[in-house]
Parts: sequence; C-alpha cells; structure tokens
Amino acid sequence: MASYAPVSSRLSLRLQIGTDSLGRPQLRTLSFSGVDPLADANATYAVAQALGGLLSYPVHEIQKVDTDIVS
Repeated sequence: MASYAPVSSRLSLRLQIGTDSLGRPQLRTLSFSGVDPLADANATYAVAQALGGLLSYPVHEIQKVDTDIVS
C-alpha cells in the first residue's frame, strides 16, 4: 500500500496590495521556505499572523504548501 512521506513545506502569504478599477483585490504572494512539514494549522496561523504584523500590506490569505514523496 502506498503512503506519503513529508519532504518540505513553505508558507505563502497572499497580500492585498490594492484594488483594481472594479474594486477587486490586487494580490501578491510572499513565500517562506523551510517550514516544518509537520507544523499544525494553529502554529502556521500564529507564525503567519506574526509575520503579517511586520508587513506593509494586509494578509488576505495564508497557505501552507506541502511536498510529499509517495512510496
């Protein structure tokens, strides 16, 4: 039976840098590598909020992107 083995993760913060002419948010992504693949949602959220407090733009979305090996 196949299984996943975590290899790496990255934290991606989607930042709202403004709005377009129709009022839709303009977003940019800021990524941080070296995140523990086993980090849970609460820890990831806390780190993202702390980092967001240091940035000039508000955090619109938080993503944790995992890379796994299938074996």
